[in-house]
Amino acid sequence: MKHDSVNALVMGLVEEDLSARRLVPLSREITRTALETFLRWASRRGTVDVRSLGKKDLVAFHAWLCRQTSKKSGEPLTPGVVNQRFRAVKLLYSCLYRSGMISENPAHALNLKVPEVPGWKRRPLTRDEVTRVLEGIKTTTPQGVRDRGLFELIYSSGLRVSEAAGLKVGDVDFERRMMVVRGKFDKDRMVPISEVAKAFLELHLGPRMENSEAWIFEGMGRERKRGHLKGVRVSMLFRETLRELDMDKKEISTHSLRHSTATHLLENGASIRHVQELLGHSDIESTARYTHVMTDGLAKVYRRHHPREHELFEVVEGAYMERLAKLRKPT
Repeated sequence: MKHDSVNALVMGLVEEDLSARRLVPLSREITRTALETFLRWASRRGTVDVRSLGKKDLVAFHAWLCRQTSKKSGEPLTPGVVNQRFRAVKLLYSCLYRSGMISENPAHALNLKVPEVPGWKRRPLTRDEVTRVLEGIKTTTPQGVRDRGLFELIYSSGLRVSEAAGLKVGDVDFERRMMVVRGKFDKDRMVPISEVAKAFLELHLGPRMENSEAWIFEGMGRERKRGHLKGVRVSMLFRETLRELDMDKKEISTHSLRHSTATHLLENGASIRHVQELLGHSDIESTARYTHVMTDGLAKVYRRHHPREHELFEVVEGAYMERLAKLRKPT
């Protein structure tokens, strides 16, 4: 079988698997790109048929991946990117094995995951920060009204960027303040909308509220012909807002609004099951991560206010500790 035919065959198997998993378009595109990189690497090594590669070859590819740099920044690939690209290769060989095209899976039990930096890449905003961001958006222009409605909606309902961008007018019941959200893996869910978000959406839509098939957030420029705002564009708009407010930090992104929704709901006593349903998590462990954000604050409150704790374990400032250390020094 010719080289191009083999590549087309293996990519076809992966496409079938991705369709069966009902992954969102962005996830499919990331997987395709990673596999194209792998196939080019194999071709440069003189490999005509990737089915002939073994564990040593996959280890060599992983080592090559770890030496690569980002085309945009010139920096080494992050552990997350390396792991993501190698997962695509493991998926490829899993598909080949399950289809009977190889007798052994060389990727089986091949644990080459690069340790990632502990902790989240993004952090939730405090309530004051959320207020500062949302109320800092100037609503004197149609674009400002749109942006206020968009970000109010994400925070209101804990939406993913892609979920908010892909909404149509018909997905929203403005009277009941409820909407249908098309989540990951085509899992739909009903979520509420805040009164503030609803008001700005109505102001943004105007007469278009009568068209149930209209995108709520239409594309800009060339995107307008193709449909709704893309996730990358939404992130750029949010980043611009942060810069204008002098709040632009690496750990804050549009997704931070979703994190903030979950964290603030849990802080106010919401059930973790209800938060799970709102966010559309299939696994409650994904939702439980948000409780970790509250741990430090809870410990501080506990030590300050519990009658058996605060006198001995009160969280104190560094200056106090320095004075205490001086007193302890022998005279």
